[in-house]
Amino acid sequence: MPATPYITPAMLTAAPAGLSWSVVPTLTAGAPAQLAQLAQVCWQATSAVDRYCRQPLRAVINTETSAGPGLPRITSDRNTRRGTIVTRRWPVTSVAAIQVSPSIAFPEQWTLVPPGQWRIRHPVILSAAPTPETGPSGGNAIDVAPGYITWDRGKGGWDVMTSYQSGHPHAGLAASATSGAQTLTVDDVTGWADTVGFLYDGVSTELVEVNAAAATTPVQLPGIGGTVQAGPGQLTLSQPLAFSHGAGAVLSALPPDVIRATALQASVMALENIDAIATQSLSGQMAGGTTILAEEVELILDDYRRVA
Repeated sequence: MPATPYITPAMLTAAPAGLSWSVVPTLTAGAPAQLAQLAQVCWQATSAVDRYCRQPLRAVINTETSAGPGLPRITSDRNTRRGTIVTRRWPVTSVAAIQVSPSIAFPEQWTLVPPGQWRIRHPVILSAAPTPETGPSGGNAIDVAPGYITWDRGKGGWDVMTSYQSGHPHAGLAASATSGAQTLTVDDVTGWADTVGFLYDGVSTELVEVNAAAATTPVQLPGIGGTVQAGPGQLTLSQPLAFSHGAGAVLSALPPDVIRATALQASVMALENIDAIATQSLSGQMAGGTTILAEEVELILDDYRRVA
């Protein structure tokens, strides 16, 4: 089942952008052609946002292997003997598994670092009330207890495999849900356990708190890392739904400004590709005025970019 873009045609057409979406892709296009084109624009805008940020902003499970200590991403303090892993993506929101193997071992001889023997150095800031993130926070450093990434084998003496989650949960409803329901079937359960998000559905948009997430088929991590709850599955809510929602509605813990930036990026792409006849029917921004919109997108997303 494919993932859901950050915005859907329904969210896009409801967003104020100074653009009459009824003229996309042409003035004479029928409703099916318009919907297909808008869906394509939503995917293109999502891809453009991730590309600008140099990382996915949705929650994903990553596995990275690097050598250390004494190398850029794997270090160990000679005094405290505490190890540090610097991941390529951020924010690190959870750690699924850390495995170490002597660098001289072929094939690797992985040993699991037990849970509780690592911590995220700068975790995502949580508010007292359950609410979605409103801006970027968190870091990409994981500290490991002494004794696992050591200097006893010299510089680069250990291979370290780190499986972790970065980004914010984001999914689409894979089946309709009625008011009063307390479970949702979605296309991606990654990161949703104990998380709050908006179920975007026009005037029926509501805030939902997820207690548990169960994947239809849990994802097997490399090495001996076990499995994680990722991919299609079901979410259990803390409270029943207030409204009914159709399949395809977006459930997202992405900061709302990311959703807005994606809608603006979609407008930029549509304005750049719309045909000359349709351009005459635009109710606001003209095709030549995309620079201001593009600059606004970049301004919103700058704080979400991967820089190292």
